[in-house]
Amino acid sequence: FEKADSVEGFLRTEIPDDHMKTVEIDSVKKILTVHHNPYYLTASSIKKHLESTAIKSSLLSDGGADGMWALSQMSEPVEEILEQHRAIVRWNIILSGICWMLSMLSYIGGKWIYLKYVGLLSVAFGLPPIALKAYRTLRRLHFDVNCMMLFATVGAVALQEFTEAAAVTFLFSISEALESIATSRARNALSAIVQLRPDRASVINPITKQIVVLPASAVPIGTLVSVKTGDKVPCDGCVVEGQSTVDESNLTGESIPVKKGPGSMVSGGTTNNGATQLVVQTTATADQSAVAKLIRLVEEAQTNRSETEKLVDRFAAVYTPIVLLAALCMCTIPWAFGNEKGRAWVMTGLITIVIACPCALIISTPVTYVAALAAAAQRGIVIKGGAYLEAMGSVKEIAFDKTGTLTEGVFALLHFESVSSRSRKEVLEYLTLMESPASHPLSHAIIKGAANEQVKIPKDLSLQNHTLLPGEGIAADIDGKKVHVGNIRLFKRLGYYDELSKTNRDTVEEWAQSGGTVGLISIEGEGITGMFSVTDKVRDESKSVVAALKERGISIKMLTGDLTPAALCIGKQIGLSSEDVKSQLLPEDKVEFIANAVQVNKKQKRWWKSTRNVMMVGDGVNDAPALALADVSVAMGEGAALAMEASDVTLMDSNLEKLVYMTQLGRRVIRTIVENVTFSLVTKAIVMGFAFAGRASLWAAIVSDVGAMLLVTLNGMKLLPSSRKVRENDLLVSPVREENCEHVV
Repeated sequence: FEKADSVEGFLRTEIPDDHMKTVEIDSVKKILTVHHNPYYLTASSIKKHLESTAIKSSLLSDGGADGMWALSQMSEPVEEILEQHRAIVRWNIILSGICWMLSMLSYIGGKWIYLKYVGLLSVAFGLPPIALKAYRTLRRLHFDVNCMMLFATVGAVALQEFTEAAAVTFLFSISEALESIATSRARNALSAIVQLRPDRASVINPITKQIVVLPASAVPIGTLVSVKTGDKVPCDGCVVEGQSTVDESNLTGESIPVKKGPGSMVSGGTTNNGATQLVVQTTATADQSAVAKLIRLVEEAQTNRSETEKLVDRFAAVYTPIVLLAALCMCTIPWAFGNEKGRAWVMTGLITIVIACPCALIISTPVTYVAALAAAAQRGIVIKGGAYLEAMGSVKEIAFDKTGTLTEGVFALLHFESVSSRSRKEVLEYLTLMESPASHPLSHAIIKGAANEQVKIPKDLSLQNHTLLPGEGIAADIDGKKVHVGNIRLFKRLGYYDELSKTNRDTVEEWAQSGGTVGLISIEGEGITGMFSVTDKVRDESKSVVAALKERGISIKMLTGDLTPAALCIGKQIGLSSEDVKSQLLPEDKVEFIANAVQVNKKQKRWWKSTRNVMMVGDGVNDAPALALADVSVAMGEGAALAMEASDVTLMDSNLEKLVYMTQLGRRVIRTIVENVTFSLVTKAIVMGFAFAGRASLWAAIVSDVGAMLLVTLNGMKLLPSSRKVRENDLLVSPVREENCEHVV
């Protein structure tokens, strides 16, 4: 350290600048501090460099080992605090309740009558928080329930009805805590989803293979991360090493562990609950992972308000001022006819003010939505708001996309024939080269099928101008020749299909009749050179789901671009008639079908008839326009991101059985809202009738109002199943679900 400059110079000579940023030497304390990139230069290698010059050293701190180097350079996101809704009954409310109950003894009469003054203590303990809220509201030139309760209490005290004033104060104060208790479970179920977001990632250094702990938000695409037993997967990715099981229940609602191995895709936020470490190569950042999308969708759902909710609010906004104006007239005009009548009508007016409180009416709708949204989220169904919950309950027609929706979207190459002078291998090479840039599941099946015949993507051929032809196929230039790959519609348009021999056309028809998706390939100057057929497996649950939906009076349609014979074959497998299968559709044809169905239902809509909504279920990019037009759109969670963005509902695990649950839930939501609104209005009408008949008291009015609010809250909360019930549903299926672990390149 006497030659500090020479030590720094030596390190600068031995270590590249992009591996080491600065070198600081404290000659007094004999401490060397090196700022370096741990991906390329580790602390132990620096130590070896020093020891090679006979400088003895010991390692005091290694920032690369614990991720300190990254945390100092990257702004770590502020940790999101999970909001837990808890009901706390404050001490002043408890004392207010005790004093009110003591004041009730004054009704015994005699010497007990003086206990009515204890009601003033109840008011003193309970009224200040209400008065403060009312003051803040009035300062904004608004009028809310706190103002109503304040005026009712002050009026009762002015009439020396101290026990009545105490009842209003205590019962209204305690109602807020009771309502919070009733709704906290549903709100916590939604808030807890935020906790799914991973906060740390164990990144594997590509050079040294050491593990560096980083914020999950700092992990780029293509990074190798280690996911040990019990750890959360930080980002979406592909398993490159290890065999284990992963718990995906926080995304899909199913607690069945899923087997994962090399080639399997894993989602951020899921947990490795097996006994083996997984090494995952990330395919998305933490902000674009499945769990991040789930969190965004749930947050969006809580801000979307339905038409019913808005209607109830508008009604309350008109109803409350009218009732208050009537109460004001009751409290003032009758005094002109004598003190006795004045006092009687003032009490009726105060009761009217309490009855005017729209708490039960206003809370009847949102509490139902919160419970239903939480219930759906627990099952891996993300609904973007209460409006779509209601719309699902009125669905009378569902249009399904075929590929990836009613079928699994996992294709296999069944048949391939060369119909030109070129060899089978040559045509397959052209076909794989054309399909290599494409993202459709068919492309993967063709490439995989060719690989099974030891045919690889050729390197000596030049591919240019690769173009997607919507609803038809793809086109490109290979070594200056125009090449087309697609369905029969494409080649009929090009005029090539009729050039095929009758034998080959019969073969194509035979493949289509068996349910396969038929494709052709042509090369400029040679016509059609090959034809192939791929098949897709129908989902196990498709037939039972279609049958269950039909039993509920819902019309089912299947929309597909496949040839009519292939489409009818799939339709027959799932229980659809030929009239319910719409085949050979372009993306714009699907849009037109949905638009017409929606328009017809709107024309038939009458105020005395229930709404007939149209639902579209799809998974692909070409489904997005049709999804956007439907009254309710559902995207499969395994489908394209654009389809998920355009949809109103996302099935995180693409299980169609959840559609049956969704329609049931939607109908229960509508029924519950009607029950709550009707009960709230009828209760107020009954109490108002007793008030005008002189048979109601102020405390009875507040009891009925608080009781109505609690009952509508509990009625809405019945939509949220217990965690025990959710677990029992999970036990109905096998203990471990297997996933295809074969990696398709």
